[in-house]
Amino acid sequence: MQKNHKITVVTVCYNSVSEIEKTILSVLSQNYQSMEYIVIDGGSTDGTVDIIKKYSDRIAYWVSEPDGGIYYAMNKAVEHATGDYVNFMNAGDLFFDDNVLSAVFEGKKYVDDVLYGYHILHFKGGYKPHYPSDPNVLNQGMMPFCHQSMFTKTCLLKEQPYDTEFRVFADYVYYRWLFNSGHTFRCVNKFVSVFSVDGVSASMSLAVYYEMCRVHGWKPKLSHFFTLYRKNMWRKVRYCRLKIFVKSLFRPDKYNVNLKRFKQIED
Repeated sequence: MQKNHKITVVTVCYNSVSEIEKTILSVLSQNYQSMEYIVIDGGSTDGTVDIIKKYSDRIAYWVSEPDGGIYYAMNKAVEHATGDYVNFMNAGDLFFDDNVLSAVFEGKKYVDDVLYGYHILHFKGGYKPHYPSDPNVLNQGMMPFCHQSMFTKTCLLKEQPYDTEFRVFADYVYYRWLFNSGHTFRCVNKFVSVFSVDGVSASMSLAVYYEMCRVHGWKPKLSHFFTLYRKNMWRKVRYCRLKIFVKSLFRPDKYNVNLKRFKQIED
């Protein structure tokens, strides 16, 4: 009988008391049996740790202590991972439904280094599905998928951790390196995650812009920064609740104020 892949799901968080429980429940509600859960907290002081302790008997490993940021915490989690693949479902992120891991892994045997699926973008006004691009766009300055919807071989993450010198774009740098090193990627044709566009990587501060320039080899220009800043702010306006509601009347498969209106993709 074929043995299913063991999956390590990781949540990193810091002062996320308003969001951490829904993420924990989303992970623990998965009906896939071969899964372990790791939670790395950055030393929260707002009650986040109390919520983690509430579910500690179902968490394989957790710790709360100051660290060097998101990617530092993700690397720390991988040190304790024993699964074949790792997924990062951080505070505020959700699996699409309770059957995601089963839909992707039950009865399947993968040899690919990176598996990636689809995700649902959560704007303040509602939801919009996003379908990944081909991995070759990594060399065009674009991230074709999100880490919430990816499963990366644990052995790769242990051998080559995220570069913590990058505080926002370390995942992009990492997967661009994997792609250009000849590692294999496979789309699993399933909705995997739901995540908010208001996260750290979705903001456009000068610090984020300078890191972006470093990653892509651009020369920083104030005019370029303001162009990206306006584009980022306009995106938030474009997907206000009224607009998504109106669009959902005509394209409910593409826009909706209710997440449950979206259905999983069948094989």
